[in-house]
Amino acid sequence: MKFSVLGPAGTFADAAAHAYLLAHPINNVEIDYHATFDQVYQAVEPDGIGLLPLENQLDGFVLATLQRLQVADVTEIGEVTVPVNFGLAGRVNRLADIKRIFVQFKTEGQCQKLLSQLPDAQIITTSSNMISVSKLRHGVDGDAAIIPQSQLAVQAFPFKLDNVADQDNNATRFIVFKKQPATLTMPARPVEDATAMFKFPLFVTPPTEEPGVLHQILTYPTDAHLNLVTIMSLPTRQKIGIYSFYIEISGTFAQRQVLFETLNQMAQVYTLHPLGFYAV
Repeated sequence: MKFSVLGPAGTFADAAAHAYLLAHPINNVEIDYHATFDQVYQAVEPDGIGLLPLENQLDGFVLATLQRLQVADVTEIGEVTVPVNFGLAGRVNRLADIKRIFVQFKTEGQCQKLLSQLPDAQIITTSSNMISVSKLRHGVDGDAAIIPQSQLAVQAFPFKLDNVADQDNNATRFIVFKKQPATLTMPARPVEDATAMFKFPLFVTPPTEEPGVLHQILTYPTDAHLNLVTIMSLPTRQKIGIYSFYIEISGTFAQRQVLFETLNQMAQVYTLHPLGFYAV
């Protein structure tokens, strides 16, 4: 079975995939690396799984993943959070000598303090942190890159700085998914621990934009005593002012019947795009 992730090997996505497999062992699994979010999604086979970054502690939600989830027929089966930290490596002798710097698009928002010290350096955005490493390896004098902290010890560059993220206790949450549509049907399997926690992510799209529509949506999980842990709005792209709301509902497995009853009530009023039910 293939496990499709953002690559190449050594990325935080790679670390997240191995962390997930450590917690959820799968026989005969092969890590399948791809350069972009879309390639990861497209590569997931019928019997395979994929992994994409969803949320960073410092820089918030990953818009590219949310936009894919908004229209994709996927079932999330789990999530994994891994620590994230960065170092700076360069073909320079000092920080002031940096003329251009390679930075993964999401990493940039997590290292603003460092980048503010380089106002004259050209920032070149990359699709993965390991591509930043590769760009620097094949670069010229004056080049630098923000790379995974773990890579500083194995890369031979004349200038290095440790721990350049804006905050030491940084982390990224990844989702693991299958390429099949999720449903609003309660899983039939028995629950061994009714106190164990679940998460159910979905998109909710109201038929029209009107005052109080978000409040109306939120009353459903509130009245059912379900915990709303996330809410984000994304445009539907059909008309200005009409938004779809990404939400994550959490609760205990003892509440799963009320969860699905609530979701089916909501489906009578709104367009729901479910994304799966899994333990956390």
